[in-house]
Amino acid sequence: MGKDTLYMIFAQMLFIASATAVHIGMGRILGPESYGEFGVILSLVAVLEVFLARGVRDSVTKYTAEFPEKSQAIKRQGLIIGAIFGGLVFLLYVLTAKPIAFAFHNANLTRPLRISALIIPLIALYSVLIGHLSGKRMFGKRALTMSVQSLGKVAGVYILALMGFGLQGAMSGYVISYALALLAAFYFSREARKESEAFPASKVLFFAVPIVVFSIFLSLLMNLDIFFVKTLIQEGQAAGFYTAVLALTRAPYLVSHAFAITLLPVISRLTSSNRLQEASRYINKSLRLLLILLVPVAFITNGLSGPIIEWIYSSRYLPAARPLGILIFGVTFLTFFSVLAAVINGSGKPKTSMALACAVLPLDVLLNLLLVPRFGLSGAAAATTLTGLAGMIAAALVVQKKFGVLMNGRSFLKILMSSLVFFVVPRLWPVSGWSLILYALGLFGFYLLLLILLKEISRDDLNLFRNLWTGMIKKNP
Repeated sequence: MGKDTLYMIFAQMLFIASATAVHIGMGRILGPESYGEFGVILSLVAVLEVFLARGVRDSVTKYTAEFPEKSQAIKRQGLIIGAIFGGLVFLLYVLTAKPIAFAFHNANLTRPLRISALIIPLIALYSVLIGHLSGKRMFGKRALTMSVQSLGKVAGVYILALMGFGLQGAMSGYVISYALALLAAFYFSREARKESEAFPASKVLFFAVPIVVFSIFLSLLMNLDIFFVKTLIQEGQAAGFYTAVLALTRAPYLVSHAFAITLLPVISRLTSSNRLQEASRYINKSLRLLLILLVPVAFITNGLSGPIIEWIYSSRYLPAARPLGILIFGVTFLTFFSVLAAVINGSGKPKTSMALACAVLPLDVLLNLLLVPRFGLSGAAAATTLTGLAGMIAAALVVQKKFGVLMNGRSFLKILMSSLVFFVVPRLWPVSGWSLILYALGLFGFYLLLLILLKEISRDDLNLFRNLWTGMIKKNP
């Protein structure tokens, strides 16, 4: 469990670093107004991406893990489904690009929107292949495939933007990165053995549909705030400021994919064989590790939101500081909601996670309508935070009822109390500029020391990180 999860964590960390590099560069190169348009387009693509990617990907992962002897047939059916739906959504997106641009009060967005449409069919096929790799437990190859996309994105976006192509060049860079990632995914998912046994496409779709619905609603929960900011706040730079907030709060959610990716096939395998106690232990360990990673990030981001914004984006973006301090908690709640939903999906109950997402989405819409006109960017951040908290609590209750466990209460208190160092110290001794890096590393080192002294982190945990790092170096010289 640990090695697979950590392979994906390293890949997600590279993805986060590349996304951060792109956002920092575009925030400075494009300026707040155009950068806001860049963020709105990416958020729109993100919503469409989950419609195509999440459900079929998770379905391919689940059935490949359960029926490894049919993996090629499952992959083939997934690619057919991805090609059909990817093509249809691509055409619809291209045809509606102009009305979407007018809805966002900017007709000049039409061409960048149509360029971004090219990402859709690439993602549809790419997601099937990485779902296949996850089902086969080839997490090292999946991590390499993700790394190709991350590095290609940075290179493509920066080169084209700096050549003077602006927003259109930035979106073209994303298209290039997904094309390269698709080629890598095809290469790594090759199999020598041919299989004759078929696998019904209807089975892939039946499991995928509720996950698709859940994923769309979850993506809307992550992105509705920027859409409301763009449409309800008339100030042109507001969307740019909020895009900066979104970029800096995405890290916890992206790291959670490493857990969700490995949780789904494992929970599926354990529950299908009625090994619920083993599944409960796996869930406990995963949530504990996620809590250790995310709680300090939320606290330090809240405490140093102003210096972080000024250091990364410049003082022009300081209006984003307060909403950043609020939204980091909202994204943390949504992250746990997403991971708990992966547990629910893996247990064979994707309709339950779909129902949870359907239930909290109207709350998000209502809160945005009430809070954005009155409190602006902070209102949008508060709406997402309150909605994320509601979703997390609901999903936790479902998992608790099914498996009888979330995580050890004593561990929860130890981690939470140790994390308070990230909440208290930045308020007493704030820093700015490049010293933020050393400051954060020092606090994290002290935090780990506290966990070791409290016997919350054992030698086995430390060996897990060391062995993974050594194994990655040996495997990828």
